Amino acid sequence: MIVTVTPPTFALPDDPGIERQVVHELKRRTLELYKPYPKQRLFHRTGGQTGINARLLMAGNQLGKTLSAAAETAMHATGLYPDWWDGKRFKTGIKGWVAGATSQTTRDNPQRLLMGEVGEWGTGMIPERYIVDIKKSLHGVPDAIETVTVKHTSGTVSRLTFKTYDQGRLRWQGETLDLVWYDEEPPIDIYSEGNTRLQVRDGISYMTFTPLLGMSEVVARFLQEKPPGSAVITMTIEEAEHYTPEQRAKIIAGYPAHERDARARGTPMMGSGRVFPIDENLIIETPVEIPPHWPRIAGLDIGWDHPTACVWIAWDRDTDCLHVYDSYKLKEQTPVIHAAAIKGRGVWIPVAWPHDGLQHEKGSGIQIANQYRTQGVNMLRFHATHAPEKGKKEGTGGYSLEAGVSEMLIRMQTGRLKVSMNLNDWREEFRLYHRKDGLIVKKNDDIMSATRVGIMMIRHASVQVFRSTAPKLKGFRQTDRGMGVLG
Repeated sequence: MIVTVTPPTFALPDDPGIERQVVHELKRRTLELYKPYPKQRLFHRTGGQTGINARLLMAGNQLGKTLSAAAETAMHATGLYPDWWDGKRFKTGIKGWVAGATSQTTRDNPQRLLMGEVGEWGTGMIPERYIVDIKKSLHGVPDAIETVTVKHTSGTVSRLTFKTYDQGRLRWQGETLDLVWYDEEPPIDIYSEGNTRLQVRDGISYMTFTPLLGMSEVVARFLQEKPPGSAVITMTIEEAEHYTPEQRAKIIAGYPAHERDARARGTPMMGSGRVFPIDENLIIETPVEIPPHWPRIAGLDIGWDHPTACVWIAWDRDTDCLHVYDSYKLKEQTPVIHAAAIKGRGVWIPVAWPHDGLQHEKGSGIQIANQYRTQGVNMLRFHATHAPEKGKKEGTGGYSLEAGVSEMLIRMQTGRLKVSMNLNDWREEFRLYHRKDGLIVKKNDDIMSATRVGIMMIRHASVQVFRSTAPKLKGFRQTDRGMGVLG
């Protein structure tokens, strides 16, 4: 005999009062219930790395960027670090600033997430029992807070002050701080002044915003200048786990085309200024297994103060599709170092190089391309040029930047250029490659340039040749491709 046991069910009493109490109790545990997504967790973890004192979480709209910064700020203010926490820790109370563009946006966003809704203080990330004192702002915005004093688990107290960018730089002077959180992108003078407040105490700053201002000074500082101690974490809508695939598709389709990358994926908005106005997902692929009959070539871009970069391309002749499967980027190193990295990917692979490889190194006077040859790199005989016209000599095709970029774009549009999804440096440069006043901005474009050089010379790609070790036989001759009959 089979007995089916139905598990008991439990329900709250049909009492609206009890339901409200449960909801209120859950609100009081907001910080305790915070469970970050992987990219939010990476944002927190990066703050705990030695030497990192300035972070940027660049993400699309409504993905959880402000929420994660509010949670971290509450942890620093209270000392309530969860067991999983591997980020920065403060052992005593802190003095910090939380800032937004205006008093209203600061109230409606970071203040709301830290303190709770108006009339429900203590239901945000800072638990009610830790709030010591609240001082309201006297500057005309209802329910805006100027400062909040918070108990820290060490027995000391923290003080958070809510600031705005429209106060101007002068109102950002004078204090010595442990922490500054910029919610939404600040003007460069505000960012600089705020970070100056952190120098005495070796404090930290972090920003959370959607990059709708394009390649602004603040964005360029993090993405192009990359000063020591800084870090960028980008979060896309695909990495926000509270959306279903159907919801993501609907949200993305609802954005204007020129805003989609910024609002959905945290890519700085370039509008019509993007060199490659292509959806990144159309060119990204999972790493492919390269058959031995696919020819390969590497493209090199030479630099010093800007990085030397190299990409490796495999050519599927049957479909005329180029697969970018590896990349390398390093600055302020000699050809000896770069050569080792290049040869490590396959010493037999031919390397296309730009015309500036004809220049001579100042110290030795040796041509730069020859320095690589001396190190055993399989440099092509001539610098990169476009394919010559029919009947013309090799090397007469020129090396026009716009022609090379146009070929890349056409291949992207026709599905004949694919890039391995694990090449994060390649993808970063692709997203930021843009024009200003119609001209391509030659900054942070090293991997793009190396890719262009490799594609220009794809006609010189080759397969690996294995020399035969068989003994020579009378009537035959040894060739690179095996044994041939003597004519």
